[in-house]
Amino acid sequence: MNNNWSIHFTRLVAAAAATMLFSMAATAEQLPMPTGEVILTVSGAIGKTNSQGGAKFDLDLLKALEWEEVNTFTSFTDGMQTFEGPRLSSLLDFVAASGTTIGAVAINDYFVNIPVTHAENQGVILAIFHNGKQMTVRDKGPIWVIYPQSEDEAKLKKFDNEMIWQLVSIEIR
Repeated sequence: MNNNWSIHFTRLVAAAAATMLFSMAATAEQLPMPTGEVILTVSGAIGKTNSQGGAKFDLDLLKALEWEEVNTFTSFTDGMQTFEGPRLSSLLDFVAASGTTIGAVAINDYFVNIPVTHAENQGVILAIFHNGKQMTVRDKGPIWVIYPQSEDEAKLKKFDNEMIWQLVSIEIR
């Protein structure tokens, strides 16, 4: 009887372990895996992932989100500029973000907090193209957080701190 209990217990533990591993694998497979170079990592309070601790995006995965072309002004450029990329709100929806703040980090470790409410209320995009050309690190890429603004709004520099360029990761808190 003791031996039967031991076998039953071992099978129960094995079943529980298999269930746990299957659950973890299912969570990790909620989002497609990037097949190209990863240009953005999202972590923190998100409900969908494709890697341990977060979600990694290549250009193709970002192109699968809701994209927008924005004609806008910035205090960093001269005249009207055209930017194109996914809506920040689309990215937040895609990863099932549940926080109130976005901690944005650039290649050089510049860090800024962006309120999640700006994603929808301000029409923020994650610009990947500038005037029809994909941005490189040399010209503020791979991603530049862009707030649509009039020329007068850009002169006030209200969102200059949040318009982080060379963006590589965000953490939802």
